[in-house]
Amino acid sequence: MNKNLIDFVSLNKQSKKPLYVQLYDEIAEKIKCKTLSAGYKLPPVRTLAQQLNINNGTVVSAYRELEKNGYIFTRRGSGSYVAEQMNTVSSEVDEKKDVLIDLAEEVNAENIPTDVINMSSVSLNPEMISMEIFQKAIDEILKRDKGYAFTYQDSKGYLPLRQSIVQSLAQKKINTTQQNVQIISGAQQGIDIVARALLKHGDIVFVESPTYPGAMAAFRSCGAKIIDIKLTKEGIDLADLENKLKLFKPRLIYVMPNVQNPTGISYSKYVRHRLMGLARYHDVYILEDDYIGGLYYSKNEMLPLKTYDTDDRVIYIRTLSKVFMPGLRLAYLIVPSDLAQRLLNVKYISDIATSGLTQRIFDYYLREGLWQKHLNSIRSIYKTKFDFILKMMKKYLPKDISYIKPTGGLSVWLNLPERLLADDVIENAKKQGVIISNGAPFFVRRAPHRQLRISFAVLSLAEIKTGIKILAEIMK
Repeated sequence: MNKNLIDFVSLNKQSKKPLYVQLYDEIAEKIKCKTLSAGYKLPPVRTLAQQLNINNGTVVSAYRELEKNGYIFTRRGSGSYVAEQMNTVSSEVDEKKDVLIDLAEEVNAENIPTDVINMSSVSLNPEMISMEIFQKAIDEILKRDKGYAFTYQDSKGYLPLRQSIVQSLAQKKINTTQQNVQIISGAQQGIDIVARALLKHGDIVFVESPTYPGAMAAFRSCGAKIIDIKLTKEGIDLADLENKLKLFKPRLIYVMPNVQNPTGISYSKYVRHRLMGLARYHDVYILEDDYIGGLYYSKNEMLPLKTYDTDDRVIYIRTLSKVFMPGLRLAYLIVPSDLAQRLLNVKYISDIATSGLTQRIFDYYLREGLWQKHLNSIRSIYKTKFDFILKMMKKYLPKDISYIKPTGGLSVWLNLPERLLADDVIENAKKQGVIISNGAPFFVRRAPHRQLRISFAVLSLAEIKTGIKILAEIMK
């Protein structure tokens, strides 16, 4: 049964718990126990704030967190509504997955003791960055732009940087204009912007299986239904994709054709062409996440799927901070012309604009030819580590541990035999000072619990060898 929301909400302004958290907890609890049923329209922000005698911002924060966690959804121009809820068991599984996602994706190095071997972090080793070059870039920018380097930029992005990106993309056979380039504060924001601009409650999104947990979270926060498509060694499983396209009408297909996260697979040319053909036939947008562009280990650079886009239906995300400085949070979108304004509006609501200084720094690197030198340098270093970890795995791991040789990136995806469970290996490795990532969060549903991701991003060769030997003993 549904009454006015004010009848159910009681906030304690003397409590140390923030008011927006109290409001979130109150509404979430009423939704979970079905006091507020699916489809119930929540009061407008201003109305509820007046009724509860609190700030509008408190209500906005509570609603935003409720939407992030799938309790409510928002229809542009209409309001916020209670979303359909999964059963209790599914909710508990999702809460556990949220914890695992934190372990798998954003391991904070400050929380990890220095005496352990961290085979979980996929962040670039900061010691690889030339601080002399970086310092010179900042000095030159401040000398040139003075205080203007710290002013707000156009929400679309710093114009010289967008021009530099257009020139850089032309070398990869991607022809676009500065009007189609949207600067964003990291790839995760880009995924979130696309989700909020394109998706509404009930829309269907196709993703690879396994896939990036942060993308799934963004799609779910908009009330989308996620359908997973199997992967093969050649890329997305075309048979599975075609079968599901006959059953469902997706609004979006989210893929990582180059160095897929977490498997490291890269699509063959045939799969890329066929994927584009199916997208055209079924009139669906593709969101291409080039999450670690440039960090490939083959002789020839792999071109983005966007290169094959002849009818402007691929939304291309390229993160820059992942292989530069993760803390700078910088990426860009190449947006189809008919979506550019819609995405720009969502970007403005999200954070108005990306850091002007960060954009100027990357523009300097592009114009001075420093970016390609940086990529070549870290690729050379990581190629050595990549070859070494594969050699150690072949030498020490039991023969029934399988993996596909990745085409690039900073990690390897392991498949365990039936005799082993990922949780057991992780727990025993932790006891021996080795931290690895569980593969379960990378699956939409029915995780096999027999996958591990091991990274060499922040390790020396000696640490890689020691870590693999410890894992091998555990797996035996």
